[in-house]
Amino acid sequence: LSEKRRMVIIDARSPSDWMRVHIPGAVSIPHYDLKRLSEIPNDGTWVIAYCACPHHLSGDVVNELRKRGYKKAVVLDEGILEWHRRGYPVVAAEGVEKPPPGPGGPAPK
Repeated sequence: LSEKRRMVIIDARSPSDWMRVHIPGAVSIPHYDLKRLSEIPNDGTWVIAYCACPHHLSGDVVNELRKRGYKKAVVLDEGILEWHRRGYPVVAAEGVEKPPPGPGGPAPK
């Protein structure tokens, strides 16, 4: 992000989870709706998928992208919960609070 590289960020969770909290600019393509992956450009753009677990659902999405020939498809390890916990920007519904600190210590302020 800091290098301003062109990328597509896929939220592999359900649309209701995406509506609750997601990374700004992320598109909702649930892990169970892989036909929608054809909407993603296969032109060398980085494709980053995340979910709310370490990488189970997003891993399914990335595996499918790689089968389709996407060379720059990766998982955002630890997903949206760690992203949010670290204080990175999110789009959140009213009342959504940061997740509690993980085993690595307190969340940044």
